Amino acid sequence: MVNLNIPPKYVALYAHCIDDSLPSFEPDEWIKAGRIYAVKCFTEPLNVSEGVAVTILNREGQEIHPSASHWSFASNRFELFSIYLN
Repeated sequence: MVNLNIPPKYVALYAHCIDDSLPSFEPDEWIKAGRIYAVKCFTEPLNVSEGVAVTILNREGQEIHPSASHWSFASNRFELFSIYLN
């Protein structure tokens, strides 16, 4: 079982992409360096060298999935930051 971490409503999480190099497989959807994405949630990674697994959203608010078997991105591809809302 993997722990799923969803931020509370008063916290907005964002991910600034710093590494858009392609993985060893052909992704269905991919990220672009320099863009900022909203973070939906993060989980423990399957590969411990990759930080946490980040699930991100596109501009329309839909999740971006690299493939049917990969639903998240490695956090080392992003600079993560948060904004606390009043």
